[in-house]
Amino acid sequence: MNEEQLQCELDSLVATQAGLMAIVGSLMATHPDYEKFQLHLTGLLEVLLTGDAGKTFTQRQRLQAREFVETLQHLNKAPAKIEPLGTMPNL
Repeated sequence: MNEEQLQCELDSLVATQAGLMAIVGSLMATHPDYEKFQLHLTGLLEVLLTGDAGKTFTQRQRLQAREFVETLQHLNKAPAKIEPLGTMPNL
């Protein structure tokens, strides 16, 4: 694989990760039991990173996984009513 092909693959992975992050973030923000979801996610992350599955990760990979999840956890709960894009409020 040459450098251009490798860069193309890397660009695709980064774009896919960004899209997945948006999807997961939206699901998290609109989850019907937001607080329970957040608590479960925190516990599950610890199990993943310190359990058998996490033994195969490098220290850097563990840190990156933790930072990724914590970034998503900073998303606020979605408001009860979400207006479609392009909708103008009544003035």
